[in-house]
Amino acid sequence: MKYFYHFLAFSLVSLLFSCNSSTEENIGFQEIKITESDIISFEEVVNEIEFIPFVIPEDTPLKLSANDPHLEIDNKIYFSVGDFRDASIHVFELNGKYEQTFKKQGDGPEEYPYINGIDMIDDKLAIWDQRGTFKLYNKTNFDFEGVKKLAGVDIDFIPFYQSLGDGKWILVDDYSGEVDEESYYPVFQLLDEKTEEIKTFSPKARVITSNIIEGQIAEMPDKSYILNYGASDTIYHYKNDSLRPWIKLNLADNNAPENEKLDPENFFENIFANQTYSFNVGTALAANDILKVGIFGIKKSTNLNQDDLNTFPIQHLYIQYPSLEYKVTKAFGAFGGKGYTKDGFFYEVLFAENILAYLESNYFGKYTAQLEAAMENLEDEEDPILLKYNVKVK
Repeated sequence: MKYFYHFLAFSLVSLLFSCNSSTEENIGFQEIKITESDIISFEEVVNEIEFIPFVIPEDTPLKLSANDPHLEIDNKIYFSVGDFRDASIHVFELNGKYEQTFKKQGDGPEEYPYINGIDMIDDKLAIWDQRGTFKLYNKTNFDFEGVKKLAGVDIDFIPFYQSLGDGKWILVDDYSGEVDEESYYPVFQLLDEKTEEIKTFSPKARVITSNIIEGQIAEMPDKSYILNYGASDTIYHYKNDSLRPWIKLNLADNNAPENEKLDPENFFENIFANQTYSFNVGTALAANDILKVGIFGIKKSTNLNQDDLNTFPIQHLYIQYPSLEYKVTKAFGAFGGKGYTKDGFFYEVLFAENILAYLESNYFGKYTAQLEAAMENLEDEEDPILLKYNVKVK
């Protein structure tokens, strides 16, 4: 587990420019400057919100502890806490009522060793192993239904993937330990299963990226894709086989310098712990035309505690595509995780360990009463709550 990912996911882990063009052809490379004065409360960006309690019967010996959760939502909610020791998938109705649990963890041909992602492929529940293989199961009775192996892939570790359709995929490559003469390594690769050809994209990263977020991809409504990675000052846009810079992030004129990204140990001891510079966390998650990106350090924390996620100086930047209108809020949830969206909504799992902090800080503002009502519907106060929301930036 990468150091920063562990920090952000387990320690629980905007714009002055506005573009009025609404056509993809007019999207150009723009610098966006984000400052502390841009930060507003979460309730000011919310358009719709729902707190869904995971209602687990008292006689069910099921405890869902805080970890690195995975979600897939179809006509049911499929949920795993991401614990490699107990890679179970728990099934809930859309209202949060518990139905059943299945676990096929093991080394057999019809089993998965652990869960690194849950997806749907051809209406089958797909368990991702981060090595190019999905184990497929019937989403109702969980019978084994085969294996989906990405043709032409021979990569030991794939932190993130995005299907483009027609047998094409964008893959995030793990740092191999090798860099070029300028101390960069490639982040993204384009796979064509028909030809089994893999091509490396042009964006390259410093070694520090492999210790933050190696790379994430978000699909936009026009079937284009946003690519982001940790410590990058640039966010990229991919459409029609063309990848180009989209946004240059100016983080209050305090972006981490390139030379500071060469030494991961110094980066975390100095830049993270002392909040010396700001940087792009590297996440990318889209709900319809709203992109959510994590940013570190725009507003410094006065009480940074590495054991308390709520003290981390991380903000969520919500950007409307393609207009570049934005909102910035204090972040919450599993900052380093893949995240989940469906039908225009963002989803976050709120674990009991952090719900109290959200209440004490009044993070959800006028929506706090809805959270408290969801808590009252829990059979056990230690059970998590699923947050479903979308945002407005105009």
